[in-house]
Amino acid sequence: MTASEHNAPVNSRRQWFEFTLVLLIFFIDGGAAVPHVNETHYLTKAKHYWDASYCPGDLFLDSADPHLAFYWTLGWLTKFLPLTAVAWIGRIAAWALLAAGWQRLSTSIVNVPWASVLGAALWVALLRDGNRNFAGEWVVGGVEAKCYAYGLFLFGMAALVRGDWRRPWIWFGAASVFHVLVGAWAVLTALATWIIEPRAERTPLLKLLPGLVVGGLLSLIGLLPSLALERGTDPALNAEAAQIYVYDRLPHHLAPLSLPAAEVQWRLTWLGGMVVAFVSLWVWWRRHASDAAFQAISGIDSPAAARRLIRFTMLALAFAVAGLVIELSLDHDRLAAARLLRYYWFRQIDVALPLAIAILGSAWVAAMLRNGKRFSQIVAPAPLLFAVWFLGSITYARWQSNLPPAVLQVENAAAWQAACQWIDEHTPADAKFLIPRWGHSFKWYASRADVGSNKDVPQDAAGVVEWRARMRELYPNLDSVDERDRKIMLDSPELLGTPRVRELAEKYDATHVIARSYPPLDLPIVFATPVDPSANVSGYTVYETGVEPKTAAP
Repeated sequence: MTASEHNAPVNSRRQWFEFTLVLLIFFIDGGAAVPHVNETHYLTKAKHYWDASYCPGDLFLDSADPHLAFYWTLGWLTKFLPLTAVAWIGRIAAWALLAAGWQRLSTSIVNVPWASVLGAALWVALLRDGNRNFAGEWVVGGVEAKCYAYGLFLFGMAALVRGDWRRPWIWFGAASVFHVLVGAWAVLTALATWIIEPRAERTPLLKLLPGLVVGGLLSLIGLLPSLALERGTDPALNAEAAQIYVYDRLPHHLAPLSLPAAEVQWRLTWLGGMVVAFVSLWVWWRRHASDAAFQAISGIDSPAAARRLIRFTMLALAFAVAGLVIELSLDHDRLAAARLLRYYWFRQIDVALPLAIAILGSAWVAAMLRNGKRFSQIVAPAPLLFAVWFLGSITYARWQSNLPPAVLQVENAAAWQAACQWIDEHTPADAKFLIPRWGHSFKWYASRADVGSNKDVPQDAAGVVEWRARMRELYPNLDSVDERDRKIMLDSPELLGTPRVRELAEKYDATHVIARSYPPLDLPIVFATPVDPSANVSGYTVYETGVEPKTAAP
């Protein structure tokens, strides 16, 4: 038996153990109580796709269905299981795919035991749930279509860095099945990476073509439903919808420079800091890349693999800069700007920069620990301590309060959940509700339609325009401003007053209202949560409007 044959079972066991640890890291980072913020959006939509009697007459659920692959791979489970169970099944499947993809990519660049585990911990720590990065992108968390797309993206990146240029396109095409923009940006950036390969190393185009064709055909599964969102609609309506989507609903993802100055400053600071870290690691690696001893201690025994990762990341950054140029140069014509910015120019850099830093950072730790220098061995654990601190702080915060992220912004979440549960058990299946602006978890807990909420925006052009019209009616701004110089918004039905609530109920066929208990509405009360006066928090009251349901459940 050769030495490699003797070590094979050991290596296999270690790889499985590393995979398990990476999966555990993803669980710690994303394993908040169900539902996560976007799970109320994606899984209720998936359930409605398979069961039209679920929340009939809901603007968002009745709108176009752009993520068919997600509905068919996970959504069908909602016919047999509660949403919470489906969410956990979907999360575990997504995290497992991400963990396998991450391990494949990491070991393709850094061939050191346990480096993939450290890299995964650094990656999620630098992503930080999308809360404090440049364009709000995240990967590990609640389940939605892009989680599977990013898992497939990682497998494509592994093929890319290994120089196997026939396969990335298939993986990226599969990613497009679940989320067309994740796959599309990966293809564009990978093509640019291939083009700038040294001519002697570049794989001929003819050898790429089969993979490009297969990937392109796969991508049609995700692309065609997206193209259908504007089919047969007026171009002026499409342009208006794009502007609403970019500048009204998702500027934090699509038009970051339009945000308040303090927020723009923070986002640019984050991006600048990440670029500095990336460039520093790049310079460090480049200085030693051809040194055989360095390759042995860092684990980067294939300089070409690291070089491709670095080039891909630089090109992702270049596309993000191009997006900023578009936003700045077309700020005077936001209709035109929105038609371009809606394609998420900044999404990929939020993922690629932390990814490259995490992988190169794990190699840096390995090199520092193994170079025999005392000072290097002292500073080497710093990235590990940072990752441990991040995961530990999440665990501690969750231990203190494990409220589902979808209700973190809800005042008195327990009362909100109790009111929604009562609605689920005691109101007709075809009831429709006026709800608070932040009540996107209503459908999840109550299983009833609502007139509209801020988060649940349709993706077809007509639906987006209708959503914006409803938001202006349901949650109007006042002329006065608060202490932070922001216009005061009436963000819940009880603030509108009884006459206006009656008008909106008649217009939108709302049979009921759920609102904070104070100030009370002059409508028949069917349920109210008990409130402790000393707690200084509001309860919730459910009212009948007297409007008969117009949409009968099938």
